[in-house]
Amino acid sequence: MTLFKKNLKNIFFFSFVLISCYAMARAGGSGGSSDSSSDSDSGGIIAILYAIFRFIPFPYNIIVIVVVGVGYWYISKNVKSKSVLNEIPSGSSEMVDQTGELAIFQTANPEFNPTAFKEKVKTAFVDIQSAWENQNLSKVRKWISDGVYQRFNTQFIMMQKLGQKNTIKNVGVKNVVIDSIETDGEFDIINTAIQFEMQDSFVCEKFPQLNEEGYYEDVEYWTFIRKKGVKEKDMYHTNNCPNCAGPLPEDGGEVSKCQHCGTTTYLGDYDWVLAEITQAADYVNEPKRFDKSGQQTQQVRQAINAQSDFSVQLMEDKASNGYLQIMTAFVKQKPEIMRRFVSDSLFDKLSERIKSEPPFVFNRLFLNNVTLMDAYAKDGKHNLVISIKRSAQRLSMKNDKVELLDHSIFATNEVLIMSRDAGAGQPKGSLYAHACPNCGGPIGDTMNLECQFCGSAVNSTKYEWIISELTTAHEYQNAMSGGSVKPSELDELFDVRDYAFNNVMLIVGADGVFANEELEYANSLAKKWNYKPDKISGMFDMAKQGQLVMRLPEDHKKASKVYTMMEKAAMADGNISNEEKQILDEVKKRVAELQN
Repeated sequence: MTLFKKNLKNIFFFSFVLISCYAMARAGGSGGSSDSSSDSDSGGIIAILYAIFRFIPFPYNIIVIVVVGVGYWYISKNVKSKSVLNEIPSGSSEMVDQTGELAIFQTANPEFNPTAFKEKVKTAFVDIQSAWENQNLSKVRKWISDGVYQRFNTQFIMMQKLGQKNTIKNVGVKNVVIDSIETDGEFDIINTAIQFEMQDSFVCEKFPQLNEEGYYEDVEYWTFIRKKGVKEKDMYHTNNCPNCAGPLPEDGGEVSKCQHCGTTTYLGDYDWVLAEITQAADYVNEPKRFDKSGQQTQQVRQAINAQSDFSVQLMEDKASNGYLQIMTAFVKQKPEIMRRFVSDSLFDKLSERIKSEPPFVFNRLFLNNVTLMDAYAKDGKHNLVISIKRSAQRLSMKNDKVELLDHSIFATNEVLIMSRDAGAGQPKGSLYAHACPNCGGPIGDTMNLECQFCGSAVNSTKYEWIISELTTAHEYQNAMSGGSVKPSELDELFDVRDYAFNNVMLIVGADGVFANEELEYANSLAKKWNYKPDKISGMFDMAKQGQLVMRLPEDHKKASKVYTMMEKAAMADGNISNEEKQILDEVKKRVAELQN
């Protein structure tokens, strides 16, 4: 017993060292995916057992094995529970304001009324649903940014080509929460979480196979932006100009401008403006260093010598607008739609693609997230690297028949580069709002790049940020000719098991038949990976309604493991349906593309 007491301290110290080494290995590895880390785990266990039996005499080695075993179990259990899917709020989650940030903001802005602000958010949410259903943004244009306008307008173009209508009933805003408040150049930004419910019915008279219907209870994050120190003038409950009080045009059009005094209403000069809509999974997944005041964002500002008026949110808004103009040019097969937004070289490149690729239309096209992730200087120009995450499903129409080019809604990561001369000054107009950057004169959708008023080239990098490159995230990451941040770093919180579970649920619902064996397999994965039932219940509902988005990591090895698990889920009932096979074949093709 005396010998045992003498060695007890050494035994537990040795055990602590072994457990700590294992914990650090887990933290720096795959993030807790039992499938992706099984090989390294096995090697680690063998090494630990060898060390115990090599250096510790019997019976103390048995004690150490017990201690290490308990530590191994505890760490594995806790690492497994740390998943981004467990952090995604649902429509029934209890959410509260970030009172600390709100208190600091109210101290600096004593006139700010959180209750009145939340009422504006509710009004914005309900009115946007109505505008979406009617495919008419005229009533909401005065308080939505160019990028948000283009997101909706682009989808309207697709819906009109397909003859689609989206009927929304029983819209209910259950809660509005102030999630975070940021400073961005001359602007204040408030990110709000909106918990809502609605009955959603997508009807396509031309192609009934595209019809969808379901009840939703969910969370979306809406971002509102306003210039600092502005005395708010309510634009949400009146149709009068916030500057001169004259009536605004009934048809807001692409640019909401007062016909009496020329004021553009949605620039944040008078009230909060809706500048971003982000799905909960994408909002929670983005690392904090890419926040508007995050570490990486500060490095971006330094890289381009940004002045105090430089706004990350406005740059992301321009990127959204320009990207969707490019997508519209592809669908309409009219390069002139994107002409003024892109450089001459990119215009030639994309025009060739439009000519060579078969025509298509988007059944769905959503921008999940747009993030300014990096910046660099090269050849006398500043370059902004912007990540574009979209969810889309393409199809072709031939002889009044529709053919799915994507058998699911696929998430795609792309990279867009915007360039401007290093010595560029403040533009007089926004190219992205149909105004010449040099003189502020109005411009339209045209192949003519010369402003009719001042004669300057409207897509010149002397005055405005111009899109100079558009590529896939995988291609950009392989080339990395300028920036230092890899696109995959924006998804570092999403582990292999998270991709796998999301896609397994999609496969389970692919054929509309939920076999007991498939559901049991999905439930066993949820339990195995410590997913909280209340967090993933919504995923089961979305799977049943065919609303999940197919996601893949950018890494080929990880994507291959995700595919293997999807295939196993499809085979759980002993039969792979045609719908499941089509999706698996598409995923397999995309995984193969990541190997190049």
